[in-house]
Amino acid sequence: MNTYAIGDIHGCVDGLRLVLERIATHAGEEPHRIVLLGDYVNIGPDTRKVLDLLIDKPAIMALRGHHDMMLLAAARGDARSIWNFDYHGGGATLRSFGVAKAAEIPARYIDFLRQKLLRYVEDNERVFVHASIDPAVGNMEYQDDTMLLGARTPLAPAADLGTPYLVHGHFPQADGLPEILRHRCNLDTDGCRTGVFTCGIFDETQPDPVDILQVR
Repeated sequence: MNTYAIGDIHGCVDGLRLVLERIATHAGEEPHRIVLLGDYVNIGPDTRKVLDLLIDKPAIMALRGHHDMMLLAAARGDARSIWNFDYHGGGATLRSFGVAKAAEIPARYIDFLRQKLLRYVEDNERVFVHASIDPAVGNMEYQDDTMLLGARTPLAPAADLGTPYLVHGHFPQADGLPEILRHRCNLDTDGCRTGVFTCGIFDETQPDPVDILQVR
């Protein structure tokens, strides 16, 4: 069964819709799953529409991203969290909801971000996360959210390549091209700025993507 992994969306609902249309055409009637790699909010103009789409499509496996957690922290009202949210494009999110502060975002969306997003998805070949993993922690259940959601640097190749193949976003590629390496691939092609949204296609024959879909 193919897995389709989609990089960061950041409030760009048109890009997300185009990617989902391409996936539907590519998959046809074959069983498949879709994994979104996190960061649905901030920067782009349509956070509310992005979240509406995800809420209406519960079969999509949506991972947590650090921007999504920023919104939740700001909604709790901590002053530092509000500043962090605003600094990282939260104003666009507030405008999409027509509210003045994160605490005013309707509960339907806050509940979705708090309860429905996954920390990671894994299969026999690879692991899907928003940012990175700690290679010293063997069990994914014990990975720290600071690493999963907000790692400062991409995963370096392990000397023995004993870690699972990593599929992630979080590190925007200004050239609009996915970063595909022997131990990981980065599908965040900075769609809100480059106009390029990227999906990796994975199957059971190899850990790295067997193909890449991109839309503009």
